[in-house]
Amino acid sequence: MPRSSMQSDFSVNREPIAIEIPEGMSAEEAAELPRAFLRSNEATARSTKIVMTLTFVMLVVLVLICAIGPHIPAGE
Repeated sequence: MPRSSMQSDFSVNREPIAIEIPEGMSAEEAAELPRAFLRSNEATARSTKIVMTLTFVMLVVLVLICAIGPHIPAGE
């Protein structure tokens, strides 16, 4: 699909950054990314299941209270 004449390409004109490569290392070795480690503060599958189970239990209790509550004598 052709681009509209109203759209423009985003471009930045900057000087390239010079990086010094240590002696004895090739440019390809210097360009490799370091080993990545998963460091996350997100919930695990186990904790998600626990929270979902507690939520389900609380909803069931709420439904029971709503269903049984009107049939409990008021104590008059």
